[in-house]
Amino acid sequence: MKNMNYWLIAICLLSITWSACNRSDATISNKNSSQNATSYSLYTVKKQAVDNTLRLPAQLSPYEFVNIYPKVSGYIKRILVDIGSQVKEGQVIMVMEAPEVEQNNLAARERYIKAQALFISSKDSYNRLLNTAKTAGAVSPNDLQTAQSRMLSDSALCNSEKANWKAMESLKDYLIVKAPFDGTITQRNIHPGALVTVGNKMDATPMLELQQISKLRLQLKVSETFATQLAMNQKISFIVDALPGKTFTGIISRQANSLDEKYRSESVELDVLNTDNVLMPGMYAEVLLPIIGHSNACIIPQTAVVTSTEKKYVIKVKNHKAIMIDVSTGNENNGMIEVFGEIMPNDSIIATAGDDITQNQYIKY
Repeated sequence: MKNMNYWLIAICLLSITWSACNRSDATISNKNSSQNATSYSLYTVKKQAVDNTLRLPAQLSPYEFVNIYPKVSGYIKRILVDIGSQVKEGQVIMVMEAPEVEQNNLAARERYIKAQALFISSKDSYNRLLNTAKTAGAVSPNDLQTAQSRMLSDSALCNSEKANWKAMESLKDYLIVKAPFDGTITQRNIHPGALVTVGNKMDATPMLELQQISKLRLQLKVSETFATQLAMNQKISFIVDALPGKTFTGIISRQANSLDEKYRSESVELDVLNTDNVLMPGMYAEVLLPIIGHSNACIIPQTAVVTSTEKKYVIKVKNHKAIMIDVSTGNENNGMIEVFGEIMPNDSIIATAGDDITQNQYIKY
């Protein structure tokens, strides 16, 4: 019995010694693991907006543009302008001649004069019969009705011939071509003596091309993310590759107020004064669009945002443990980026994070 007690005591002592050794080994292992862990730099989250300048491609176009086609067929008699000519609104730029138009106009005028004479005659006859009819039985009602009908018919014919004559007069006016607005002749495709005909405008070559280039339109597309930050009459700067070192300005004058369904962008136009004619339509430009940051945003280094195929997140560190926080991003500038999510100012995050860090991983800093 006594020997049995000795054996029990010995076994208990061995168990206690084994447990103590295991705990000591685990403590040493954890300590060694912590010492061997990669050290990370932390960044303290700040609440601040990030202003930025967005660079967008754009193109310059004439403020007004028109291709001039013939309204009537005829021959070119005189051309008073050439490529590069500056013209004013209403200025005569071309004179055409069409003998058949002149003859048709004279014929229409003669038909109107004839119809007018018939109307005057029938009207006079009706008025005489009307006066005679005041004497009972002098004129039959049927004769009076016939005279009135003839007068109304001649009146309608006279008005019709007059309208036809005026239409011919307007065609005659088209033989003298005038500038519809102030601008510059940018194309000339005809010469005196050439025959021009009225045809399909889609296939025909215009006689002249007129552009207003003293004032230009700068056309660009702005994504929906930044479209809400634009305002009418806002002054915007831009540069063009053809004139390095120079910065120009324009004013937002037109906004579509609707997004293109394919590109999710809004069409915007700026008015650009070009009084010295340095800029030319067709030039490509780069718009320097100022972007105002979001007042409710927090800013962190761009390297702190981890982007996977499913989400964007940052790694918050609390009590040496890694915590994944899903975020969405906003403006970025000089290596900093706006983030939105369950992240607060003064939180500590890993400044340079990667997808190799796992949830609840021990973080050494």
